[in-house]
Amino acid sequence: MSEVNPNDNRQLSDLIAALIDGSITDEQFDHLDQLLQEDPQARQLYLDALQIHEDLPEVAFQASDESFAELASRDDRTTTIRDSGITLWQSGLAIAILLPIAFFVGTMLPLGTNRVVQSPGSQLANSERSFQQQKVSGVQFANLAHARFFGEMPPKIYSSPMQQRDYVLMEGMVELAFAKGASAIIEGPAVFRVVSREKLALDIGRCSVHAPEGAEGFLVETPEVNVVDRGTRFSVHVLEDNATEVQVVEGAADIYGKETTAKVDVDGSGLRLNSTDARRFSHVDPQVAVAVPFKADQYKRYLPDRVVSYEATMSEDGRADELVSVQVQRGGKRYDYPVEDLIGSEVTHFHAQDSHGYLIGDRQLPGVHKSLASDRSIRSGVINIGGSRQPLTESPRLIGNDEAGQYGTPGIAVRFDRPVKNGPGADVVFFELQMFSNPLVGDAFHISPLEFREGLHSHTITSYDLTLESPEALQVQTLYLQKFDKVPRSLAELEAFPSTPVVQAVKFHAIAVGIDLSDLGCEEGAAVDGLFFQDALNDDDIVDPTFIAGFPEVES
Repeated sequence: MSEVNPNDNRQLSDLIAALIDGSITDEQFDHLDQLLQEDPQARQLYLDALQIHEDLPEVAFQASDESFAELASRDDRTTTIRDSGITLWQSGLAIAILLPIAFFVGTMLPLGTNRVVQSPGSQLANSERSFQQQKVSGVQFANLAHARFFGEMPPKIYSSPMQQRDYVLMEGMVELAFAKGASAIIEGPAVFRVVSREKLALDIGRCSVHAPEGAEGFLVETPEVNVVDRGTRFSVHVLEDNATEVQVVEGAADIYGKETTAKVDVDGSGLRLNSTDARRFSHVDPQVAVAVPFKADQYKRYLPDRVVSYEATMSEDGRADELVSVQVQRGGKRYDYPVEDLIGSEVTHFHAQDSHGYLIGDRQLPGVHKSLASDRSIRSGVINIGGSRQPLTESPRLIGNDEAGQYGTPGIAVRFDRPVKNGPGADVVFFELQMFSNPLVGDAFHISPLEFREGLHSHTITSYDLTLESPEALQVQTLYLQKFDKVPRSLAELEAFPSTPVVQAVKFHAIAVGIDLSDLGCEEGAAVDGLFFQDALNDDDIVDPTFIAGFPEVES
């Protein structure tokens, strides 16, 4: 087991910096991942930095009166981090991505399973085994939805998992695609491993397996039993006490006892479960398959509808500008929409929060400032919009530009170029800019109809589909914030008041979320002309929309 040396530390520091600024390559990402697995001292360095990172946002972003030296004196681990050669700021920000929930793992993960990670030390105990791990060819992370892992960023879509490695899925869902056509959807919290091209180990949590014709024989290993597919759909639920529930939705599955316990059946041929059969197997009496109620809804056929990814024009240094296309799952089906097919929008009302900037994009403003919100750029927009702690329960008051001194309801209103129809899944895509000092999941905001009527209501978004932890969220090109001496309270004032462009040194990413009009009470097929948006005022960060557009109607 190697010791940490200055060269290793510099290499680790460089990899962290590349991860933060979005320039990290797949090869570098894999190398960073391997370093954290192999070396306990490197891993401990991350964990120590995480402790310090809890105090860094206050120091860096709230201009705390407490000096850095005082912070260091309260936690002498600072010296360890500094002397090791890793820049403290880089470590802290990287951990905001890699380890945002490390301190909660002890309470989130159930006890009693064989391989659950209960502490950072226990995770490092298997470093020699981790060193031998290789990627499993023919197996891919086919899909992720709001997936958060303990101790690492979510893997990139279509990347291969490491063989025999424990993946601790804290929340969200992951779909694995296996070599012969089998697929498994795993729901967090869960601990799983990919054993081979045709074998998945589930220590705790839920998974739903589909093994079509040709994929028979796919195996799910649990602490109590092995479940072998015979051409079917089935779900597996491993409980906190290692008991395993198996529910067969279609086809058949065979259940075998583990070598460490008695056989599930007498002759060793396996217990056959057919469609709608549901059984629980427990170490208390492993020879008895206890019938449990069949629950079809435990089986997941696909991940939740969401914005999956997007493409944008890229600069030479790999940073995004104008939107090219959006990939979205609607009603369980994938759609890839070119930007030309999206239904654009125009800002028709603006009432800002007290802030320092309300326009962002290039140094030079367009002739009509509000056009920043309706162009194709995911890095320019009308930002720091007004808000309310409580979502609207009545129609927003929209004030025209000719009504001097009247500002209306805080927030922004947009009207679509043509009506957006409520179809399956997301009907509208919403982009905003985010940096690592902001909430990783995005700034919360309310969405309301422009005109309330019976059945309609507001809806609040608290977590985005593509977050700062999503590999699909792209870093954008250099930004200029337009600072105003006086707060513009309307579109007319936004256009008229002078502003000064200030370059933004920090790195921003464009994150995105899909909005389902059904969440506002719209009926299926209903047409919507526009929407009203407000920041939720749940923290000091204000939502910064840069692109809002509707999806075309789904053809039946």
